[in-house]
Amino acid sequence: MHDVIVVGAGPAGLAAAEAVAQMRRRVVILDRSAGIGVPVRTSGGSFIRPLRKLGLPRRLWHPIHRIRLIGPDHDLTFGLRRPLACVLDVRETYQWLAAQAADQGAEIRLRSAVRAPLLEDGRVQGVLLANDEAVRSRLVIDASGYRGVLSERLGLQPGSERRAIGHEVEAYAPHYDQDEAVLIVGDDVAPGGYGWAFPCGAKRVRLGVGVVRPDSTADPAQLLSMLVDRVPALRRSCAPMGALEMHAGVMPALDPRRTPLSGPGLLIAGDAAGQGSTLIGEGIRHAISGGRLAGQAAGRALAAGTSDGEVAALEAYRAEWQRTHGRQMSIAYELHLRVCRYRDEDWSRILDMVRHIRPGQVARALAGDLTPVWALRTLVTSPQIIRSGRSLLRAALASDQDRATSAP
Repeated sequence: MHDVIVVGAGPAGLAAAEAVAQMRRRVVILDRSAGIGVPVRTSGGSFIRPLRKLGLPRRLWHPIHRIRLIGPDHDLTFGLRRPLACVLDVRETYQWLAAQAADQGAEIRLRSAVRAPLLEDGRVQGVLLANDEAVRSRLVIDASGYRGVLSERLGLQPGSERRAIGHEVEAYAPHYDQDEAVLIVGDDVAPGGYGWAFPCGAKRVRLGVGVVRPDSTADPAQLLSMLVDRVPALRRSCAPMGALEMHAGVMPALDPRRTPLSGPGLLIAGDAAGQGSTLIGEGIRHAISGGRLAGQAAGRALAAGTSDGEVAALEAYRAEWQRTHGRQMSIAYELHLRVCRYRDEDWSRILDMVRHIRPGQVARALAGDLTPVWALRTLVTSPQIIRSGRSLLRAALASDQDRATSAP
């Protein structure tokens, strides 16, 4: 019998397993795929400072020195004195996380699809595999991604049809500027979402389109096929271009204030727990952080050895996630609800505001770093946005008390 079963070998599950194994507990990771990080389901866009804090090695990302925002009637470029954003090598990042977990003693079982939780007296005591094999443990961590295999079956995922759907091609494009990431908005490119061009080194670029259901009914695969033709800047930089890989993924857009992180015998982490920024659909670094917190909480719950101690440890996990990420996730979600309904005239107004903001502040806004400090610095350095950016600044200055009233 295992101490902990982790369902899902994504960044949250791998980070959780490493944290559990570091506490000298028996942990096994069960994943339905045939390989770690295969297939790739995300563009890998992220930010350097938090990745360093998480301990990821520099070799896993490609730095970005300029951020370009293209809209219906704007083309804005923000140069950075030092790179703040980056594009991860997604497959290598997942496999590095897997190696870290294995080094600590975690067991990884591929081709092990989990079908349902094992319940005894209303408490999760393990999982049932697709082949009907029962695998037992003292605690289970659901890190199964947007499907939330266990939390959904237990009724712990709040009902929501909101989800981001993305399609992407990784291509060889020798003339694409490897220093510049491009975000594209507008009705012709991605109604209810955005398009992107992310360089990832070795003369490669990831071109993608994401939309959000139910706000948009557009087909992201079809929009992707037209992206280069509809954006002149990409026609110039991406020709000639040779497709190397196709990626597709789904990210749930769960309200972070109403999404539970645990149940009896169960912890939830990563996309299954809504631990990703819905502002631009960035999830990997948040999933790693949430997974580590879940793994540490599982270790403390096991050490407590009593039901009261388990409840206290799981509550501490929720409280720590809220303390470290709650504000950013809540603000990102509120902005996401607005942005997904924007049309060309709205984007023209927003980009007219953004052009007054300094490059570093733009990068931090995209990272979801919409703290009161960010808002005050933006007001000081870019006073032109006071009128047009009132709603954005008000969201950034939202009080902890306002968030607490809507927390579960």
